[in-house]
Amino acid sequence: MLCALSLDLYFSERANDGSLSTGQTPENVSNLEGSLLGALKLITLIGLVVISFGPSYSYTLLNLLYGRRYSDGEATAVLRYYCVYIIFLAMNGTSEAFLHSVANENQLKQSNNMLLLFSAIYTVLNVAFIKSAGAVGLIAANSVSILW
Repeated sequence: MLCALSLDLYFSERANDGSLSTGQTPENVSNLEGSLLGALKLITLIGLVVISFGPSYSYTLLNLLYGRRYSDGEATAVLRYYCVYIIFLAMNGTSEAFLHSVANENQLKQSNNMLLLFSAIYTVLNVAFIKSAGAVGLIAANSVSILW
């Protein structure tokens, strides 16, 4: 959340008036595009490190912190999938921060209307995936809903 807020402030400063459609120079748009791509590349690199080491060491971490009770159950599998989910979450937060800092009022209203539709789809996905896969299904439903 703090990272998305700081990126929102950064993108807002770079966008000057907060709207790409009114009076933005091609150079300013290019700078914003480069900033967004740089942020997404950084998040991807950090996420790949988490994906590389997180699933492998989730059992060990749970065993050290909480003992065999949790490390031998479903918590290890959930933590493994959560390590992959983090990269989706970070990229979604960055792109939303960019959208909210550069979009005009009409574009934000359209985005919010689409979010209502996706919230309904997300609810259906949650019910279906949780019934079929439990806690791992919850993470899968969140990942799928973020991709939209």
